Amino acid sequence: MNPPVLAEVRRGGAVESLHRGAVVAVTPDGEIAAAYGDPASRSFARSALKPVQALPLVADGAVARFELTRSELAVICGSHSGEPMHLVAVRSILQKIGRDETALQCGGQWPVHESTAAAMRARGEAPRPIHDNCSGKHAGMLALAQLHGWDHAAYRRFDHPVQQRIREALVIVTGRAEAAATAGTDGCGVPTYHLRLHDLALAFARLAAPGTLPAPWREAAATVAGAMTGFPEMVAGTDRLDTVLMGVGGGRVISKGGGEAIIAVAAPRRALGVAAKIEDGSARAVGPVIVEALRQLGILSSDDVRVLAPLHHPPVLDRQGHQVGEIIPTLELR
Repeated sequence: MNPPVLAEVRRGGAVESLHRGAVVAVTPDGEIAAAYGDPASRSFARSALKPVQALPLVADGAVARFELTRSELAVICGSHSGEPMHLVAVRSILQKIGRDETALQCGGQWPVHESTAAAMRARGEAPRPIHDNCSGKHAGMLALAQLHGWDHAAYRRFDHPVQQRIREALVIVTGRAEAAATAGTDGCGVPTYHLRLHDLALAFARLAAPGTLPAPWREAAATVAGAMTGFPEMVAGTDRLDTVLMGVGGGRVISKGGGEAIIAVAAPRRALGVAAKIEDGSARAVGPVIVEALRQLGILSSDDVRVLAPLHHPPVLDRQGHQVGEIIPTLELR
């Protein structure tokens, strides 16, 4: 059976395309609060896992040892746009641990921020690893290696202690060893994990309610959550979905998206985790689906949704910039 339709792309009032998938909301004890589609469907968590990947850094004391700021921790948890503020933060992390840009092994990527990328092209400057949207995460992994005296040159490897420690964190926040059983390689070269959507939502439910975790993970989760809500612009960037959603949510929403149209949200005031996956990997459907899910769950108010209208019902434009359609969320949480 095909997954249900989560969003329709309409042009001239007619349906042109469909985006299928699943959404699930989970409590910290693992109970399903609401769902549409199959909560047991599996997908690689990709960058939605970054807040979990940052937990050992805090739990083991690297944030305190290297005096990392909350904004620096936020960029470690983020998929940044490559704006100047992001590069400053990543360079600061590297300087504090005695490394430089050459230690980053995340490849090179043009900044997502278009004006920053255009300025680089005008200067004839090629993208370097620091411009990669995952350079903050990689700097955090290097910091964890530096803290323990582990070989920093091999931090990406599946069998490296940094990655082993991350798997321990994933098992803790999901309560399932199976969550870390199937690994793949993320776009930036480090391991990522093939999870049930339920597992990802549960991890974020426990990020929303850190008191449900054992020490030192509860303190680490609270610190990560505070950094992300305190500095949403460092988690993504100007006009990006995660930044806008957390900005409007005002501490009620902790959002982290990932490649191939996956996203997870923690809702601290409701003690819920929400995860959504668009089956075809189309990012254009993520905003409408997650905003609608949070509306139906009462996490976002009607006023919030009005502010988020460009994400909730994004327009389809022709090449002259005229609206010729829109993307409509169609999920019905039960």
